[in-house]
Amino acid sequence: MDRYLLPSDETEIYRHIVESARDYAIFAMDLDGTIVTWSAGAANLFGYSSPEIVGQNSVVNFTFEDQLAGALHKEIRLALTAGRADDNRWHVRKDGTSFWASGLMMPLLNTAGEIYGLVKIIRDRTQTLHQDEALRASEERLQLILKSAIDYAIFAFDRDGRIIIWNTGACRIFGYEESEILGCDSRILFLPGDRAEGALEREMAAAAERGRAENERFHVRKDGSTFWGSGLTMPLRAQRAGYLKVLRDDTERHFADEHQQIMLREMSHRVKNSLALVAAMLAMQARSARQEEVGQALRDAEARVGTIAEVHDQLWRQPHTETVDLADFLSSLCQRLEQSSSRHTVSVDADRCVIDADRAIQIALLVNELVTNSFKHAYPDVRGHVAVSARCIGEEIRFEVADDGKGLPPEFSPGERNGSSLGMKIVRGLVQQLKAELHIESRDPGTGFVIRLPRNG
Repeated sequence: MDRYLLPSDETEIYRHIVESARDYAIFAMDLDGTIVTWSAGAANLFGYSSPEIVGQNSVVNFTFEDQLAGALHKEIRLALTAGRADDNRWHVRKDGTSFWASGLMMPLLNTAGEIYGLVKIIRDRTQTLHQDEALRASEERLQLILKSAIDYAIFAFDRDGRIIIWNTGACRIFGYEESEILGCDSRILFLPGDRAEGALEREMAAAAERGRAENERFHVRKDGSTFWGSGLTMPLRAQRAGYLKVLRDDTERHFADEHQQIMLREMSHRVKNSLALVAAMLAMQARSARQEEVGQALRDAEARVGTIAEVHDQLWRQPHTETVDLADFLSSLCQRLEQSSSRHTVSVDADRCVIDADRAIQIALLVNELVTNSFKHAYPDVRGHVAVSARCIGEEIRFEVADDGKGLPPEFSPGERNGSSLGMKIVRGLVQQLKAELHIESRDPGTGFVIRLPRNG
């Protein structure tokens, strides 16, 4: 980079400074406002060349309204009396367009300290004005939204939990006026137990980590009454000031859902009792049957109905009736199967996995058939053990029911679709309903039934 020596004339340096400031209009005037110098920045901003503007009164740069109001003369008087005059106003270019400018007028002093003129420095601030107006409009819209959203409590709190914003909906739902709640600890809106357990802290941590924290819990009003609130907490990232919470009173829906859950459980309980009655009737018929084959068929039907009743019993006892935990579900089912047999044992090794209730009933029937078949055919005359396992591998579940008994009979064909055994027909039908695959393995000793099915139907 070339280097140049500074001019020896100080006046020349000052002239270069003024001419280099292209983003600023810098010009001098006499005490009446007549322009005597005009910088390159002034030409760039106002559109007048120096020969065009020098000698004219700077009032031409003011809007017609400011000219009528004598704005230029007011600035001159203030600059002469106070030593400076700041202003922010619209100015007019040569082509008639206007721009918003920040200006500073100061008196020019000679070496004797006498005022002989004025200097004015102006910068175009139109973009800043538009940004400020947009921000102000956005803030006004936000305030309008906050005041209009009377069905939602919208409030913000800092990182210590102190409330900094409180809308009309929050006043209506919680009962606190804005003047009495601002600056208060937002933990007063939580139940004492939730406060002690750090519910607010958990919400803030989750919102900071994931960008949002959904929460449903009881909250406390000013009068001490409670309501069920459905809320969403989000971090205020721009200012890092804290968190915004949007919450609505969902008490009516909450109690309606609770009532529906109670009704569903009652219905499921009645279904279970009805199925138990059917099983008892089948057992009674089995005992009175004169032919052993008929009696055994009735006992098998009783076991299948009992399995369905057991699944319904498990469903209505759970917090969520639409899903079942696979590990607990299989453990309970196999425990009942083991209790139904005086000679055989059943072990379960299952992963934790949530499945929907409809598939749980089909899986229960499938496991029931395979285990009872092992009891009957693998160990017809001796005690035996059946191992049930379930592994969740990605989006697939792998079941296995295995025994170490006498193995498959010679006439059994693993690929046979329509065997004579009712149990195997039921197994294949359930496998098809579950969109699963069944593999029957002849082992030494015993037999393994391996079922692979999608985790979600």
